[in-house]
Amino acid sequence: MLPAEARRMRPELAWFTPMAALALLLQPSRASAARLVFSGSLERAGHESISVRLADRRVIDALLPNTGPLAAVTIAAEYKMGDQVRITCKPIPPVWEEDTSRFQSLELTKLELLSRPSPEELSKMPEFPSWSGEVNLLGRPNAAVSAPGWRLTDAPPIMAGGSDSTARRKLEHAREVNLQYAANLPDYVADETAKRYTGHGRPPEWRHLDTIETEIAVSGSRALRRHIRRNGSPWEQPFQALPGFKWYGGFGTEIRPLFNTQCPTTIEYQGRAEMRGKQLLEYRFSSPPDGCFAPFYVDYQRYNPARTGHVFIDDSGGNVIQLGEEASGFPAAFEIAQRKEEVSWDYVRIGGTDHLLPVAATFVVLFSSGTWWRVEVQYTNHRHFEASTNITFH
Repeated sequence: MLPAEARRMRPELAWFTPMAALALLLQPSRASAARLVFSGSLERAGHESISVRLADRRVIDALLPNTGPLAAVTIAAEYKMGDQVRITCKPIPPVWEEDTSRFQSLELTKLELLSRPSPEELSKMPEFPSWSGEVNLLGRPNAAVSAPGWRLTDAPPIMAGGSDSTARRKLEHAREVNLQYAANLPDYVADETAKRYTGHGRPPEWRHLDTIETEIAVSGSRALRRHIRRNGSPWEQPFQALPGFKWYGGFGTEIRPLFNTQCPTTIEYQGRAEMRGKQLLEYRFSSPPDGCFAPFYVDYQRYNPARTGHVFIDDSGGNVIQLGEEASGFPAAFEIAQRKEEVSWDYVRIGGTDHLLPVAATFVVLFSSGTWWRVEVQYTNHRHFEASTNITFH
């Protein structure tokens, strides 16, 4: 267990997990002396933080002071998942938490038990595959029953639409190919150039804000940005300190939520298409709220919305070549109203070997305030990790 000061680690050394890879971080809120109170279902207690799900499905995260009744071991002994609780928190300067791989901006000051969950409430608690991977010290009540919602054992299968057996067979092949790809993502370094735009209205009138250049190192599904330049000038602070919308994702982290049969994602065949000289198969997909795709974060709040989108698969090899995803249905109290992402993959040569890697991505986000953000990203000069990059692994 790390003391509070030690947890304020250097953010530039922080690696981002799949959950944080798609996080949308705003500027940290100003610390306030006011206490914040939330009531909801206790979802998680980790070594250093706690998560409570509200009635509108937002999740509130707060650091634990880890003393007395608010110590992680004490909470784990006295509470279980699904307990109805009231938490009181205080805003704090952002603190990096290693277990969750994200910044926390609240600290718990009081935890009260309101009631134990009913069987119906327990039945709606989703389960997730192991890669969703946050530490949870809470036990799951034995009274949990299989009812509404979904479980790993009864998630809808990935299937092609209609009676096209060829499309079904090709999709099953693509599932195997891409899950193997996601499990063995190569480590590489690339040059990333991102152009950020803002706008208002529908449709928005885009105004170029800035251009961000970084060296991005990707290890599996984790990414680290270094040597950041904003409009050609060095940015001496961490990537997370950039003002405005920060983009994450586009490194293959979308593959497992899309194809794994333990996830509640349905896929339907749409037909053939041609793109960049390749013969492709197009599929539409959808996933309900709280599925396997990564949640979105704004300060101490997070929400995992429903997803819809399309994916284009190489007809001959079964590899994903392009994926477009839209997240919608955010609660009114959440600062994000809509978000779209499109990622393109292509074969790039590293050390004499061809690798299928992301080469471009576009992110479009509408905030509840009416402000739009658009980020157009290009990845070039893909290469192996080298000693000259001076990258430290953790």
